[in-house]
Amino acid sequence: MTISYNFEMERVIKEIAERGVERVLIQLPEGLRPKALWLTRRLEAETGVRAYISGGTCYGGCDLPLHEAESLGVDLIIHYGHNRMLPDAGIPVIYVELRADFDVEELLNEARPLLENWGSIGLASTVQHVHLLPRAAEILRRWGFTPHIGRGAGWTPYDGQVLGCDYSTALSIAEMVDGFLFIGGGRFHPLGMALATGREVVAADPYTGKAARIGRGEAMRMLKRRIAIVEMVKKARNIGIVVSVKPGQSRIGEAEKLRGELEKRGYRAAIITLDVVRADILNDFTEFEAFIDTACPRIALDGLPDLRRPMITLQEAYIMMGVMDWGEMLRRSYPGGGWKRL
Repeated sequence: MTISYNFEMERVIKEIAERGVERVLIQLPEGLRPKALWLTRRLEAETGVRAYISGGTCYGGCDLPLHEAESLGVDLIIHYGHNRMLPDAGIPVIYVELRADFDVEELLNEARPLLENWGSIGLASTVQHVHLLPRAAEILRRWGFTPHIGRGAGWTPYDGQVLGCDYSTALSIAEMVDGFLFIGGGRFHPLGMALATGREVVAADPYTGKAARIGRGEAMRMLKRRIAIVEMVKKARNIGIVVSVKPGQSRIGEAEKLRGELEKRGYRAAIITLDVVRADILNDFTEFEAFIDTACPRIALDGLPDLRRPMITLQEAYIMMGVMDWGEMLRRSYPGGGWKRL
């Protein structure tokens, strides 16, 4: 399947010219880094700026290279692949959402056999493809289905948009649909949506051109794995609370509160601050028997393959301590919902 990306070059070039900047830092997620040299050379040729490429992480709109930008003395950050999640803090940021276009009907034809026993279907996607959801809805109506797209708000401002930490658009229509059709790459988002909504999800991947159904069985297997890991952490006595210093993920206040709650219950806890949460770094802290991730929940849920001790999310820590149960957690849009508000 052919996919074309909109790098919004005219807008970026215009903004650089209007702002009168001289040095910019380009931030790209891993899948787009093969375009880094092309972007750098074009921006420098057409605007006269000095452009640098960030080699750090780019996990989302919450992960901006502010420290890199400050150390380089750049005037502007150009962030590709996500929508705005944070207000500018010192150095301004241009967000290029990088909308991706492809033949939606071709992809839906792959998914259609998996939708046949549904009448009402919820639609969802990541920011790259949300603009294609109305077209997908038209196709589904033509085929006799009743499509629904949840209203956007907050960190997911576009109708039908979901994040790994926010499934609110899907939750808003979950009671109205028989199942969900997710358009986008990978299994993390559709699996998270299945857990959050309690509905089955058909994942249509434009990068592979294939579709697969994520049923309740797979979602429950993931939930059982998480329950087992929470029980492992519950038996630990020395716990490391991991805090990210990334501007959109830093939850030091929640970490301090969590430490107090743990120590009231007889645990020994300390806070570990990191820019990038890596297994080799955490493995050096051999006194800790387990870790609690207060940064992006995907760190714990996706897992750090070489981490030698169990890790749970901030939400799961409150389950472990008996503050809430799994039923309440699922109603909060597990695995992501509420992580930034506890």
